[in-house]
Amino acid sequence: MPLTTWRPGTVLNSPAYLDANVLVGATVSKHRLYKHAAEVIGELLASGATILMSLLTVQESLWAITRLSYYDLFRYGGNQHFTKDIYRRHCDKIFEKYGNRMSAVHSALEAWTEAGVPVAWVAKTDSDFLRVSELTPRYMRECRLTPGDAAHLALAKTYARTFITGDSHFKEVAQSDLVEDLVVVHLTGA
Repeated sequence: MPLTTWRPGTVLNSPAYLDANVLVGATVSKHRLYKHAAEVIGELLASGATILMSLLTVQESLWAITRLSYYDLFRYGGNQHFTKDIYRRHCDKIFEKYGNRMSAVHSALEAWTEAGVPVAWVAKTDSDFLRVSELTPRYMRECRLTPGDAAHLALAKTYARTFITGDSHFKEVAQSDLVEDLVVVHLTGA
C-alpha cells in the first residue's frame, strides 16, 4: 500500500475515504490538522472526487470534537482523560459553548450534498458489510490497529482508491502487503 505525506497538489485518486480526524481537523480551527484538512477537502471538492465516509467517521468525529470542546471549556491540555460519564456531567455546558462545532459537521455534509458533491456512504451492500466485518479483525490482529482504525481501513480497502488520515500509525500499515492498491495519504500538522 503506497503512502504519501500530503502536500498541496498531491494527487488524490477518486474515490477517497476520509478518516474521522480529517473531519475533526477541518471543523476545529485549533486542531493540529486544521490547515491541511481544510486544504485537502478543498482539493477534493474542487476536483469533483467522490468523498466516501461511514457512520463510524461521523460518530468518531463528533466524539473527538466533543472531547476537544471539553478540554477547551476547562482549559485542559490534550492529555486529560475523557469518559462517557464526564461527557454526561458536562454535556449542557459543552453544547452551550461549542455546540456549533458538532452542528458544523452536519452543515458541511449537507452543503456538499446540496452543491452536488459526490458523497457516498459505505458500507452499501450486505456482502460488502460482511467483507468489512471479515477484514476488520484481520487488520486488528495483523496491523495491531484499534477496532475503529481497522474498520476505517477495511472500508477504505473495500471502496476507495485513496484513504486520507492524520493518524501516523498507518505509516507502518502502508509497509505491509495487506491492502495493496490503496494509497494512504497522511496529513500532518501545519
